[in-house]
Amino acid sequence: MENNEKELKSLDSIYMDFLRIAEVRYNAGDTKKVDINTAQAKRGEINLLLKQNDIFKKNAYNNLKTLMQVQHDFNIETPEVFEPIKISEIIDSSKINNHPQIQALYQQARIAEASKKVEKSAGLPEFNIGYTNASLMGIHERNGIEKYYGRGQRFSSFDVGIAIPLTYGSTKAKLRSLDFEKQASEMAADWKKQQLQNVYQNLMNQYEQNIAQFNYFKENALPNANEIINAAKLGYSAGDISYVEYLFALQTTTDIYLNYLRSIQSVNESVISINSLINQ
Repeated sequence: MENNEKELKSLDSIYMDFLRIAEVRYNAGDTKKVDINTAQAKRGEINLLLKQNDIFKKNAYNNLKTLMQVQHDFNIETPEVFEPIKISEIIDSSKINNHPQIQALYQQARIAEASKKVEKSAGLPEFNIGYTNASLMGIHERNGIEKYYGRGQRFSSFDVGIAIPLTYGSTKAKLRSLDFEKQASEMAADWKKQQLQNVYQNLMNQYEQNIAQFNYFKENALPNANEIINAAKLGYSAGDISYVEYLFALQTTTDIYLNYLRSIQSVNESVISINSLINQ
């Protein structure tokens, strides 16, 4: 945004020169009032862009202050030569595997597997073994003969049992359903992984295209635009070119500057999208 402000102010100064020269020629009777009106209208468009950029900058600072949980105002130092965000290292595309959408699907598969183990254990038969050891003091009949039993004599017994769940059939159905759920989640995760890999490749292709556009505007278009407007300014001041020719040169220069700013924004948006995809 600081760079946008700098470039837009540069455009504003160009339109200021246009307006000054148009007024001089109008006062000399060499041009019409429409030249001045056109210059004022064009400069007004640049001023609107400057105001819009100022609002964007204020909003960005407010969001940053909220994120940093600070109340005081501050300024971010900008470099002398502005460059967009660039990918300066080889990105490991395997980091896409850690994307929250993919991990959520794999988590569903793990939950289904854990539920299967719970259902299996719930559907297994239960074996019970009991042991009893007690003393029966007093006279008791055993094999038709009454006999007195004291404290020192003890009687032992064992109980063995098995419990088979009545819901065995439904357990098998639940296990089958959970198995399908696990497979479906794993397949969905694999598909999402392929989909995001494709998105990543498209973003990288777009990034390369945006970088190429930025380099073109920086290395070729901007120098040509400066030469065009300087030559047009001299020609219009000297009366060597018409108002229409000067206006065309001015519009061409403006388009190049604005497209240069858009190319920077496109590069930044591409890098942000790529880093967001790989969770960086």
